[in-house]
Amino acid sequence: MVRFVDKPYITDNVRPKFSTIKWKMACGIGMTGLHFITLADNGVDLFDIYPAAVFKQKSYRRSDRVILGIAHSHKAAIGLTEQMIMECLDNCKDLSDVRGYFEKYIKDHI
Repeated sequence: MVRFVDKPYITDNVRPKFSTIKWKMACGIGMTGLHFITLADNGVDLFDIYPAAVFKQKSYRRSDRVILGIAHSHKAAIGLTEQMIMECLDNCKDLSDVRGYFEKYIKDHI
């Protein structure tokens, strides 16, 4: 089942709609323009950015993914991932284990 961290990275346009977005995700109701950021499934890459329409499919909603970020466009999602990596750099001073930093973030904020 798709889950959200309790403190996701969100663009300012999306912040007031967060609870509605979670409800629509659970119900499989379509949302246009939104993009969700998760850790990459392959374990090698850092993030995957999915358009919200993908989560209308039951197989995606029932998959074991954790949403780390929500953005109002693909371009904003790329900017949000940049912000996430910069926060990691500020907190851990080493970019060799960025994925590990976000795996720990997920464990701490689920």
